[in-house]
Amino acid sequence: MSGIVCVAGIAGTWFLIEQKSPLRALIALALTFAFAFLIARLAPRANVTLYNDGTPALTISQRANTAYVVAAPNGTILGQLRKSPFSFLGRTRWTVTHEGRVLAEAIEESFGRAILRKLYGKFSRRFETNIYIRLPGVEMGRIVRRKVNGDVDVLELTGDALDRRVAVALATVVFGREP
Repeated sequence: MSGIVCVAGIAGTWFLIEQKSPLRALIALALTFAFAFLIARLAPRANVTLYNDGTPALTISQRANTAYVVAAPNGTILGQLRKSPFSFLGRTRWTVTHEGRVLAEAIEESFGRAILRKLYGKFSRRFETNIYIRLPGVEMGRIVRRKVNGDVDVLELTGDALDRRVAVALATVVFGREP
């Protein structure tokens, strides 16, 4: 919602500048940022617990609009998930870290498909994009959102390079936020 307010406010500011009303444009810009900030602060943070046979398995807690902490039931932090602030411009990128060390990156399969998903993904599942989880030179898996062969909305992991609980948390956040 904050993004929509920012886009509309910036468009209104640009219009007022074109109409030679710099004071009104400045006021509109200030109000835009004030309302966007207020809306972002009022939105409740997500706090989700995933269960395995009735027993808590992991907790995903939202820290900021694009940052999450993944913790074990005893409170041990398993990792942090952070979405790139510029993901709205192209491919969505997630960085998985633990104590400042990068564990993995998750990125949409291509720029073109990412733009199609942003434009038409809410209307049809065929415009969804798959997300690859990797580090340079190491394929860790993928999050399948578009049917190629088999099922959709699936997390496929290869190897043990990434803690499976953190990968499940990443897939949960991706499925819950996109498109």
